[in-house]
Amino acid sequence: MEGRDLTKGNLLKNMLLLIIPLFLTNLLNSIYSIVDGIWIGNLIGENGVAVITNCYPLTYIVTSISTGLAVATSVMVSQYYGAKDNDKLKSVIGVTYLTTIIVGCIVSLFMIITSSLWLKLLNTPLEIFSITRQYLILYLIGSMFNFILMVIMEALRGIGNTRVPLIFVGISTTINLILDPILIRLGLGITGTAIATLIAMVIGTFIAIIYVNNRSKILRIDFKYFKFDKKILTQFLKTGIPIMFENCFLAGMHLLEVNVSNSTGVISNAGYGVAGKVEQMISIMSSSIKTMATVTVGQFIGIKKVKESINVMEQGLKISVIPTVLIFIVGFVLPRHICRIFVSSEEVISMAIIYLSAVRIAYIILPTKELLHGFIIGTGHTKFVLFSVGVSSIVEVVTILILKNTSVNNLTALGTGVLLWVITALILDIIYFFSNRWQKNSITLN
Repeated sequence: MEGRDLTKGNLLKNMLLLIIPLFLTNLLNSIYSIVDGIWIGNLIGENGVAVITNCYPLTYIVTSISTGLAVATSVMVSQYYGAKDNDKLKSVIGVTYLTTIIVGCIVSLFMIITSSLWLKLLNTPLEIFSITRQYLILYLIGSMFNFILMVIMEALRGIGNTRVPLIFVGISTTINLILDPILIRLGLGITGTAIATLIAMVIGTFIAIIYVNNRSKILRIDFKYFKFDKKILTQFLKTGIPIMFENCFLAGMHLLEVNVSNSTGVISNAGYGVAGKVEQMISIMSSSIKTMATVTVGQFIGIKKVKESINVMEQGLKISVIPTVLIFIVGFVLPRHICRIFVSSEEVISMAIIYLSAVRIAYIILPTKELLHGFIIGTGHTKFVLFSVGVSSIVEVVTILILKNTSVNNLTALGTGVLLWVITALILDIIYFFSNRWQKNSITLN
C-alpha cells in the first residue's frame, strides 16, 4: 500500500519521521506570510503591515473552513488507511474532492462580494481601506485553488506521506519568494505581494493535482467516485463541521483583536501585526505536533487499537521537549531581535513587545496543548474540541473587554486574553483526556 503504516515498528521513530517533514512543511507554509511581512515591512512600511494585519482575520475565516475540510479528510483517510480498506478510501476521497470544490468556490466568492462589509466591521483605517480590499480580493481568488491543495496534502498525510506535501509547499514558497520583491519593486506595492501569493497558490495546486493523478492509485482524482455517498458525506461533515466552527471561533477572536488594535491607530495595529508574525513562527512547531498526533492516532483507531493509541501521547510529550525549549528562546530571549526582521520602526517594535510580554507564557505550554488537541481530533471527538475552543474564546473575550475599559494598554489586554485562552483550553483538554471519554465511540468507520 502507499504511504506509511505508523502503527507498526518503533512508534517514537515513526512519529519523528512523520513530524520532521510536517515541521518543514509548516515552516515553508508560514514563510508565505513571514516573507510577505519582511518585504512589506521593509519596502512599504507600517501602512503595508497594517494592510496585512487587517486582512489576516478575514483570510483566517476562509482558512478555517478549508482547515475543517482538510482535518476531516486527514482523520477519515488515516482511519480507512489503517483499516486497509482501499475501496472505501477511494469513495472517501471522491466525496472529499467534490465537497471541497463546491464549498471552496462558494466561500471564496461570498467573501469577495462582502469584503467591504468585513473591513468596515474591523474598523479598518480609511487611509488603507481601498488597498486592503484590493489585497483581500486577490488573496480570496487564490484561496479557491488553495482549498483543493490543502485537502490533497492532508489526504497524503493521512496515509503517512508527509514528504510530498513538503515538496508542494516548497515549490509554492519558492515562487512567492522570487515574485514578492520583483513585483513590489515594479511599483505594484502591496498589490504585488497579493499577486505573488495568488500565482504561488495556483501553481502549487496544479502540481498537487498532477502528482496524485499520476503517482497515487488511492488519492487520484477519479470522477467515478465524485458522488455524494450519504454515509461518507454525513461522517465527513460530522467530523469537519466542528473543526470549521472551532476555527471560526478563532477567526472571531482575531476579528476582535484587530478591531481593538485598530482603535488606537495604525502604529498599534502594525505592532500587533508584527507580534502576529512572531506568533506564527512559534506556532509552526506546535501545529506540527498537532497534525502528527491526529494522523498517528487516526491510524490506531482505524485498526481498532483504541487503548494502544495512548502511547502516541506518551511519545508525543518526549518530542514536545525540543519545541518548548526553542519557543522559550524565541519568546523570552530574542523577541525584539525577531521583530526587527519585519519592521525597522522602533515605535512599532515597542508596540509588538508590549503584546508579546503579556502573552509569551502561553507559548511555552502551546506544544502540550496542541498535542492533546491533535490526539482528541484523531479519535474523532471533534465536538469536544469545538466545546473547548468555545469556552476558551468566551474567557478571552470577557478578559479583553474588561481590561480594555481600564488603564491597561490595549495590546496588554489582547495578550492577556490570548494567554487565558490557551490556559483554559489546556485545562479542558487535560480533564477530557484523563476522563477517558475519548475511548468511547472513537471509531468512525462505517
